Amino acid sequence: MRSLRNFVILGILLVDSLYAFPDRDARGERIDNFVSLQSKISLSLTKRSYQAGERVPLTFTVTNTGKEVVRIFPSFDFRYSFQIIVKDENDRILTPIEDPEFPDPVLKRRTTIVNLVGDENKEVSLHRNESFSKTIYLDEHYSFLPDQKFYVTGYFYPNYTEDKSAFLRSGNTLGFLFQNPKAERRETVTRQITENGGLSPEETIFLFLGAEMKKRWEYHFKWIDFSEYILAYDRFSSAYTEAGLGERETIIEDFKEYLTETPSGVLKYFKVMNVDYPSKRDARVQVYVERMMGRFKTRYEYIYTLRQEEGSRVGFWQIKNLLVKVKK
Repeated sequence: MRSLRNFVILGILLVDSLYAFPDRDARGERIDNFVSLQSKISLSLTKRSYQAGERVPLTFTVTNTGKEVVRIFPSFDFRYSFQIIVKDENDRILTPIEDPEFPDPVLKRRTTIVNLVGDENKEVSLHRNESFSKTIYLDEHYSFLPDQKFYVTGYFYPNYTEDKSAFLRSGNTLGFLFQNPKAERRETVTRQITENGGLSPEETIFLFLGAEMKKRWEYHFKWIDFSEYILAYDRFSSAYTEAGLGERETIIEDFKEYLTETPSGVLKYFKVMNVDYPSKRDARVQVYVERMMGRFKTRYEYIYTLRQEEGSRVGFWQIKNLLVKVKK
């Protein structure tokens, strides 16, 4: 009888040893999700601005931040395991040059002859604080329009062949600016000034905001018609309209000082989005703007109203008004 009881206890211990590594975690989820519980995904770029013709290398890094060993099975075709989403500055998703097709991996495995090592997946074991990285060249897979900002988010599938539902999202989203070569941009501006005999509304705003970024306020103020521009600011408009002619110059000087304090934050990025002409001598320029207030970034849509000057400065534009909208 005692030997039977010992046999039962031995059997229980044997069963427990077989299930010492359960296929589900403490929350009842499959063990594949164990990777997500103690791993982090991060993205990195070599710089924040690229020119047409340059390589745009995105490094995808998987790091084991837990205490246990993590096993991942990245596919040799990185498009399965390392998937990315690229958006432009208007939050539109870019379509890859060749949209990858993802056939059923189980069906493919059943109909494909593979060697003993396996030619579809590679097993990688990551111990504590170890990482696995993959570099993807974005310029090979996306067509980027120049003079725009783009944002990249990554998704990693630990074992895409066996489970397409388990994935990790990158802990960061990267942004970078894609531009035409400097020589080409300089040649374009010079050609437009020569052909038009003056600056266009877009060029005026470009110089106007560019001077603010460089804090060259004398060049910033030269494009403003302060007698009308000041009316867009409630803080100064009432005092200006009620003041006499002698007092208005003092109010304008105070207004200039106020603008140099960058009350809406430091200008970090801008792009002219659209220009329309209500009349021959009037223009409205729509601009996308990013400003930093401390550590916080705010996106705006600026609509500048400009009027073409007459007389000796014909062909040049002055800024008359500003309408500001906060973009979500």
